[in-house]
Amino acid sequence: MKKQLLGLFSLAAFASSALAASITLIDELDGTSTGTTLSTSAFVRDSTGWHKSTTSAWAFGSGNSWLYNTNSADNSNVSDGAMAQIVNLSGLGLTTENQIEVNMTYNAWNGTTAIDVYVHLWGLVDKASTATSSFANLGAQNGAMWGQNLTDFDYYNLGSGAKFTTGAGGEADGGAAAIKLLDQDTGTALIGDAVAYSTSIDLSGYSLDTLAQYDYFVIGIARNVLASTDNGFAIHDISITAVPEPGTYALFGGLLALGYVMLRRRA
Repeated sequence: MKKQLLGLFSLAAFASSALAASITLIDELDGTSTGTTLSTSAFVRDSTGWHKSTTSAWAFGSGNSWLYNTNSADNSNVSDGAMAQIVNLSGLGLTTENQIEVNMTYNAWNGTTAIDVYVHLWGLVDKASTATSSFANLGAQNGAMWGQNLTDFDYYNLGSGAKFTTGAGGEADGGAAAIKLLDQDTGTALIGDAVAYSTSIDLSGYSLDTLAQYDYFVIGIARNVLASTDNGFAIHDISITAVPEPGTYALFGGLLALGYVMLRRRA
C-alpha cells in the first residue's frame, strides 16, 4: 500500500510540475507602474521595457500604471507608430512550450469613430547580432511594424509562422499582425468599461513549432488612424505567457486518473 501511495504521489508531483510550467514573458501594468518603462532611446537587441519612436504620442497615463495614445493625425508615425518590447528568451527555461497566451485589458475612446489596433508578435532567430543591433522600425504607419535587419536575424510572424523575406510590405503590415483588434470603441477610458481580451496562439504547425526554437520574442502595438475623429487606445494590463500544448495537460490528467484507479483496485 505504501509503495502505491508513493507512486501516486510521485506522479502527482510530476504532473503538478508540468502544470506549473507556464513561463511568463511579459506581465505589466494592472494598476501598478512597477517594472514598466517607456523609452525613445534606440530600440536594439538588448533593450529593456517598451520603446517608441521619438515622435510617437504613446505615453503613460496618470500614476504611470497604464499606457495610451490619443493622437488623431492621419497617416502619421505620431499616431500610428508602434510601441514595442523585445524579450530575450534564453535562460527562461523554455522546452516544449508551443502555445502563447495573450491577455490584455484596454480601452478605445476619446473620439467618435472606432479604431483598428494591431498587435505584432515576432520570433527572432539570431544569426549575427550584437547587443546594439537594431531590428524594428517603429515609425511605420497604418498599423504596420517593419523588421529592418534581416542580416542579423531571421524573423518569424508568430501569428502565422511565416518567415519574413523583406521585413516590410504585406508581411509586416497591419493585415499580417498576429492579433487584430478591429473597430474598437469602449466609450470611455474608465477601467469599468475596459475590454478584457484573451487569446491563445498555437505554434505547433509552424516550421519552428516551440518557443524554445527562437532567441527573442517581440511584441509591437500599432494603431491605424484614418480620421481626426478616430478613438485613442489605452492599455491597462498586459500579460504574455508560454505554455505547453493542452494535450500535455490531458496526458498528465489521464495518468493521475489511471494511478487512482489502480490504487483503488489494489486497496
